[in-house]
Amino acid sequence: MKIMICEDNIVIAMSIEMLLEDSGFESAGIVTTRTACLQECDANRPDMVLVDLDLADGPTGVALVRDLHARGIPSIIVSGQTSVIDLSGSPAVAVLEKPFHDAALIALLEQSLPA
Repeated sequence: MKIMICEDNIVIAMSIEMLLEDSGFESAGIVTTRTACLQECDANRPDMVLVDLDLADGPTGVALVRDLHARGIPSIIVSGQTSVIDLSGSPAVAVLEKPFHDAALIALLEQSLPA
């Protein structure tokens, strides 16, 4: 399964990417903005996108989740902002609060990805 990481903190993004690859998932790449994420998703169609809510081009994560959903691409919100941003009505598959345990992310992915 190909997982794209939309995270503007490159250290966090690279850590997540290493965790995914060590756990048998394929990285579909790291992007830092909403625009780049949508372009890459249109070009490479990942199976899932991990979305931070506060991106390099502003707090556009919730809009990105809606855009991905409209394209038929599932997403999981992975953010430290989940308690301060209204996520009601968000089409995200799940929400994971940062900081998180590696096992929690992997379990969430295994539960959320299509068979």
